[in-house]
Amino acid sequence: MKKVCIIGCGAIGSLYAAHLARVAEVYALVRRPEHADALNERGLRVSGKHEFTSRLRATSHAGDIPDCDLGIVCTKATQTEEALAGVGHKFDHGAVISAQNGLGSEEVIAGKTRGKVVRGTTFMSGTRHNDTHVQLELDAETWLGPFEPTQTPPALVQEAAELLIAALVP
Repeated sequence: MKKVCIIGCGAIGSLYAAHLARVAEVYALVRRPEHADALNERGLRVSGKHEFTSRLRATSHAGDIPDCDLGIVCTKATQTEEALAGVGHKFDHGAVISAQNGLGSEEVIAGKTRGKVVRGTTFMSGTRHNDTHVQLELDAETWLGPFEPTQTPPALVQEAAELLIAALVP
């Protein structure tokens, strides 16, 4: 089973985390210890277009994250460097997707890991009601592509896409 780490569990990060936890071993790196505690105790509930609750492992300490096959960065673009500072090396033998709005995130991610970097844009949207509940508003596409400076092979992008498709299709 793939190990996936979601970095930042706002609305989009929570949607990825909950859906992926149905098909992968998911870890969530969040800023607040009480957010991590709530996720670990109650799981992550999705309502709206999909209705389910997923279990995952959450922490606010980067050192608690194991080496992972895939990371998905869902922080604000301006928070990328801080969010990856202690965890980037956990993807040195894997890949990291930037699922952020803004420019320059892929370059920052590439500076924090020796792993491959995947460009991502998502059109999915949701409303985060609280630390353990997110509502899926728009179940739309995520586009992925290789970040050329890290020589990310198209086959790796395809593998990440297939994992997302398996997780996001009800």
